[in-house]
Amino acid sequence: MDKSLHEHLHSICRRLPSDFQPYGERERNGGPDCSVGCKHFLQLPGDLGMDWGVCLNPASPRAGLLTFEHQGCKQFEYDEDESEMDEE
Repeated sequence: MDKSLHEHLHSICRRLPSDFQPYGERERNGGPDCSVGCKHFLQLPGDLGMDWGVCLNPASPRAGLLTFEHQGCKQFEYDEDESEMDEE
């Protein structure tokens, strides 16, 4: 991925207090983030999807927002369908 595009996305991405540090105020404490299979994290197409997506969870403060994979939120839910596919 183009590093300057990655840096540009970081510069425009909204940071919320509910995001994990260093993006927000929440301590990580081993909790999952968007990149480990949240069913509400819609990855952007192409190489951007390795790091970036949009949160589709209406209960999340990140709903509808450009989201870096490690920002996370308390409304994380595992994608059960994806984990079943991994087991096959």
